Amino acid sequence: MSAYSEALRSGRKTGASRCTDAELMAGLLDSCAQVLLGAVSPQLMWEGAMHEGLTSKQVMTLIRDDPRAASGLMWAAP
Repeated sequence: MSAYSEALRSGRKTGASRCTDAELMAGLLDSCAQVLLGAVSPQLMWEGAMHEGLTSKQVMTLIRDDPRAASGLMWAAP
């Protein structure tokens, strides 16, 4: 199981009010990234954001303010 899948599963089990930031980000990206940005992979975006050291708040701000840069997170992970 990938780290993203584990974070998503754990976040759903724990609930948004008690999950870690990585779990929260996985849930947010899974639920809204494709709706807001189009043809993106929530998993690749999550991996890129984790690689860049971004928080869930920073990722959501990036999606709101600069969708192209947010989509670019898909290519940030090694």
